[in-house]
Amino acid sequence: MDSFFVDIPTLYLMTGFSSAAGAAILLALRRDHAGVGRSMQILAAGILALGVGFLFFALRGQWAALWAATLGYTALGSAALLFWLGTTHLFGRPASPWPAAALGLAYVATMVILHEPTAQRALARIALSSAFTLVFLGLAALETHRSPLVRTMRSVRVMRGLLVGFCAVIALRMVLFLVQGIALNADGTSPPGLLRALFAMMFGSLPFALTVLVLSVANGRLSASLRQLASTDELTGLVSRRSLQEAGPQLLARTRECIALLMIDLDDFKKVNDRHGHGAGDELLRHVAALLRGALRPDSLIVRYGGDEFCALVPVPGEAAAFGVAERLRATIEASPYCHESIPLPITMSIGVSIHRPGRTLREMLDEADRRAYRAKSQGRNRVVADDPLVAA
Repeated sequence: MDSFFVDIPTLYLMTGFSSAAGAAILLALRRDHAGVGRSMQILAAGILALGVGFLFFALRGQWAALWAATLGYTALGSAALLFWLGTTHLFGRPASPWPAAALGLAYVATMVILHEPTAQRALARIALSSAFTLVFLGLAALETHRSPLVRTMRSVRVMRGLLVGFCAVIALRMVLFLVQGIALNADGTSPPGLLRALFAMMFGSLPFALTVLVLSVANGRLSASLRQLASTDELTGLVSRRSLQEAGPQLLARTRECIALLMIDLDDFKKVNDRHGHGAGDELLRHVAALLRGALRPDSLIVRYGGDEFCALVPVPGEAAAFGVAERLRATIEASPYCHESIPLPITMSIGVSIHRPGRTLREMLDEADRRAYRAKSQGRNRVVADDPLVAA
């Protein structure tokens, strides 16, 4: 069963060409993923280095026999280093390339020193390459595990499992070579057999698997960014009105506390635009959004509802507390004018309050709070109209 009926040089050649294809795919598609384009470049370089390493292994016994093993192991270690560096960029924690470059140069120099094709030097090359590759693939797996995306994206969890699996294979290979003392040929090459064939097939699958997973993670991040854009108001960074229709009922369903809905309408906002321009109006809206975030509970859902309208779903201790929350918010905003070109622009608001009760829908609460806000305006503005006379008393 020589080499498990597998021609090892052919496997190495296939790995080299599949690596080149994977690297080309990542490089071709990186412009479609601007947020992770740099990481895709680095990971493509790592996949290409892996393929180059196996192409050198395929040349062993040919014209480059003296340097083939040395260059092959050098390329494999460099690939692992690039995989780690690429994952740090992919998951938003980019590492400095200079320490990695210094380690890489030291690794290459050591491999050059050990290049003689003898069994003793070959064992040293295998040990050094395995240890170097194991460390940086392990760091890549750790970086993947530490990413917050591991909890929400299956592709990230699969990538973590893939990297951990290859670390286990490399560690097993080190044990078999160093502890069990597998004999090497006189020229330093590994003897053909099942172990060598399985190792070649395992690493032969890495370029394809890693390419697919990197693209899956990049697409997942792009989808998440698009969902974030769709759910966020571009001007203020608050939740968008469209997203309220999904997030609002979820908040009402999962929160056991009493929920107050505040419909907030800025008073005389049109005058700001007319007198100071739309740029000043936009800055005032951002100012109000920041005040709302600071004044309301962190678990509140704060929404840019319309041009000068905001909406907030706020957990409160009880119905009687809802009016107090709204009144304190109104007073806070009134006491915090927006300064435009050293001119303080006063801000007041009319607030309508609605309380969530069993059986009431979000739409019903919005309609009621909107009517309360309209009544607050009709009664002179800069005031709160609550859910019922008992609450407003």
